[in-house]
Amino acid sequence: MSLKVVGLHRFPVKSMLGEEHERLVFGPRGAVGDREWALRHPDGKLGSGKNHVRFRRVPGLLEHYATYDADGLPVVTAPDGATLRPGDPRLPERFGEGVELVREGGTSHKDVSAVSLIGTASLRALGDLLGDADPVDVRRLRKNIVVETDEPWIEEDWVGREIVIGGGRQEGALRLRGLKRVKRCVMVTQAQPGLPTDNRVLKTLTAARGMCIGLHTDMVAPAPVVLGDTLVVR
Repeated sequence: MSLKVVGLHRFPVKSMLGEEHERLVFGPRGAVGDREWALRHPDGKLGSGKNHVRFRRVPGLLEHYATYDADGLPVVTAPDGATLRPGDPRLPERFGEGVELVREGGTSHKDVSAVSLIGTASLRALGDLLGDADPVDVRRLRKNIVVETDEPWIEEDWVGREIVIGGGRQEGALRLRGLKRVKRCVMVTQAQPGLPTDNRVLKTLTAARGMCIGLHTDMVAPAPVVLGDTLVVR
């Protein structure tokens, strides 16, 4: 089975909007720079779209865009156009007393895995379950890699299998191993620029798919990936 990569996404700051790429470098922890930074509260909890033992819900995070500057530091663009960087005194004013924008340390900012992926047929199938004419917008699901597929949910069958992307290039191929299905949370329902709040998404996934869509993967061998690369499952 040979498929094609049609989307590459990186999110510099956890739970904020991120970047689309034509080429994305992957290292041992996943896409280089992906969720490397996060808002951290004085109690150590990270800013998120949900409440959890590790996270604290911060309203409006999905209204903020995060990119990297020429020095490799994150730049957050707020809805009012303000740009915020690590150490900016406006961060606690906007996100809560004592909040800092910090780089990942000994504990990963990621919820589960190094790299997440999804197939386009699954996006179409979820749109059908919702009764919509269009696929669900992949921005709601915040996956690193989007693969063009014909069969809905097929990527969820790759648990325990090796996934090879971009074989034949001098840099080598990205090799991943399917870990488990991605269990979704309230993040998929929340509004972001161009997408309204849609509580149907999580309710429908819960009823039809056990709250799951897409695949978590572990890193086997890192390498760059470019749009159009071939994906092979072994």
